[in-house]
This record gives sequence, structure tokens and C-alpha cells, in this order.
Amino acid sequence: MKQELKYQTLQTVIVSENEVVWMDKHEIWVNNSMFDIHTKKLESGIYTFTGLYDKDETMLVEMERNAAGKNKEQNRLLVRLFKSLPFFCSQLNDIQSPTNQSSPNNPVILKISLHPFREIPTPPPQIC
Repeated sequence: MKQELKYQTLQTVIVSENEVVWMDKHEIWVNNSMFDIHTKKLESGIYTFTGLYDKDETMLVEMERNAAGKNKEQNRLLVRLFKSLPFFCSQLNDIQSPTNQSSPNNPVILKISLHPFREIPTPPPQIC
């Protein structure tokens, strides 16, 4: 894109300082497009950018955002699945196998309750 900056006609974009969406050090998101910055000037809270709209990179950003949206939907479905698991796992406690039964004839065999998940009394560590 730097080579294109030399050969194409540069465009000027004027944006308020608090409305600038920086994508990286030399690119902004403006008018639903990536804009490669050739020069920038901040004066009285208003940025004046000169550069070029980058169609290829705009398409990549949109593809990435669409993929993230699909992942979000898949994550939502997984959350629903995992929330329903305790219901199915709790039914395991109701199942009694012959080895779990204590009887007067066999007092050594203890009745063991099944717990599908190990209980953790402390919260997981926080990443700062």
C-alpha cells in the first residue's frame, strides 16, 4: 500500500479526535473502510488525515468480523449445551449399580454416591 500512496491521488479525511477509530499506528477505520494514513495533523481536537482508502484490507476486516459473529453464535450454543449438562449428570446419581448396594450379608461394600464433577471450593485464579 505504501507504493500506491506515492502514485495515487491522496484523499483528505477530517474527523473529530474522539471519533477516530485507530486500527494501528498508520491506519484508521472511517466511513466503514480502512484508511491508510500518509500524513496526519491534530489541531483544536480535529484530525486531518491524508491517505488512501484500502479496499483489500477493508474486505479482510469485514471477513474477520463476520467470522467473529459466527463464533459468537457457536459459543452461545455451547453455553446452552453446557448449562444443560448438570441436568443429565444429576440423573447419574439416581442410577444404582449392584456394587453400590450394601446389604446385610455383605457389610464391607459401601454405598458410594456418584459425583460426575469434582467440587472446587476456591475460585480460579484471576489473570490481570
